[in-house]
Amino acid sequence: MEREQAVGQVPISVFSASVRPRHCDAQGMLHASRYYEYFEDAFLTWLDAHIGGYEALRATGIDMVVVASGCEHRHGAALGERLAIEVRPSAAGRTSLSMAFTVRGDAGHALADGHTTYVAVSSGGAVALPERLRALTANLPRRRRGGGNEP
Repeated sequence: MEREQAVGQVPISVFSASVRPRHCDAQGMLHASRYYEYFEDAFLTWLDAHIGGYEALRATGIDMVVVASGCEHRHGAALGERLAIEVRPSAAGRTSLSMAFTVRGDAGHALADGHTTYVAVSSGGAVALPERLRALTANLPRRRRGGGNEP
């Protein structure tokens, strides 16, 4: 399930999912490595809501590949807990798009914060972000080559 909202002209979506047994460790908690799967599902839902989906992106001849990611864990998520993952773009460059994720549990507490940076690619390597992504991220900090942001 997904919910959309706009905050300061940044397109935000919220992806909801329950913690499944296969994602848990022996203590019945969401394993640290599994958060990235939820981030990817949230990103795909964001694409559905804001550019017509992953298939629409691929139809342009462009794909997005992960070049960097990270997750800061605050509290554990338990088996069966309902998660709400807020996803929003945080920075963009000519070829890159950085997404930020906030994972909240049943009680609304922040459980984790994550980030993923994608680069647009085609058969010849890195390419400019598709126009629809550039338009959606026009108000974001611009990422420079080498990873820094422009003011």
